[in-house]
Amino acid sequence: MNSKNKSLILVHIAIFLFGSSSLFGKLINQPAFAIVTGRVLLSVTIMYIIFKVKKISINLKERSNYLKVLLLGVILSVHWVLFYHSVQVSTVAISLLTFSTCPIFATFIEPLFFRTEKLKKQNILVAFWAFLGVVIVVPKIDMGGTMFQGFVEGILAGFTFALVSVLERKYVKELEGIVISFYEQLIVFIILLPICIFTGINKVSTSDILYLIIFSVVFTLLSRYCYINGLKGVSAQTASVLTSLEPIYGIVLAAFILNETPTIKEVIGGIVIISAVIYSSVVYSKTKNN
Repeated sequence: MNSKNKSLILVHIAIFLFGSSSLFGKLINQPAFAIVTGRVLLSVTIMYIIFKVKKISINLKERSNYLKVLLLGVILSVHWVLFYHSVQVSTVAISLLTFSTCPIFATFIEPLFFRTEKLKKQNILVAFWAFLGVVIVVPKIDMGGTMFQGFVEGILAGFTFALVSVLERKYVKELEGIVISFYEQLIVFIILLPICIFTGINKVSTSDILYLIIFSVVFTLLSRYCYINGLKGVSAQTASVLTSLEPIYGIVLAAFILNETPTIKEVIGGIVIISAVIYSSVVYSKTKNN
């Protein structure tokens, strides 16, 4: 298997884990910022132990590199809190489908950071085709209700995810992906811990702890590793379009675990989204193999 296809597979695995992770916003009975804080605490601890055992250096060498990961960590903290709060105040479907607007944002953001990446008509059409699926699935929004709040936060989560994806691709060639992930999550923890201390959290149950462990090890550590390393051979535009699969994974799992049965509109929209993802993946593979 060549490196390009390996990168594509890694991104697909990461997207599945990303989509599945949305359910933890409902399963863990804690505020969104507390969920994210607990998530990164365990993940960072495990990574630090691995670094020590394998004697992996976490020295970023240049001061500018620390500023880069600081920026990534700040954006990532905003993204995660927005996303999981969106899940809590609305539904898994609303949160994931509005978050799927990230390909549109990435399509327009990426050319600003990479001179070799031009804004192509094909990328724009595929991004908007994926967004059409989102529009079909999203139900009527009550402007004064929590569904609208979840909708707006989902859109903002999509924008911040697109931004951090583009920046990670820009910096991942300079630094080790796992080291970037470590510092990102460490910064997220430092930012959100004071909020947990001053605002307080709910009583922690045994199930909360169990879910947080699974959330941290599989859906944070493993997913971030796959995604960041996958970006080495996949453009942020393609990776972001692939994230359109997240709603499908999340909605299907929510139906079985949370009893959130998908509607006909969600099924139709899902078909539109998947078609955009398949087209993007096929075009990408052909382009890289030529």
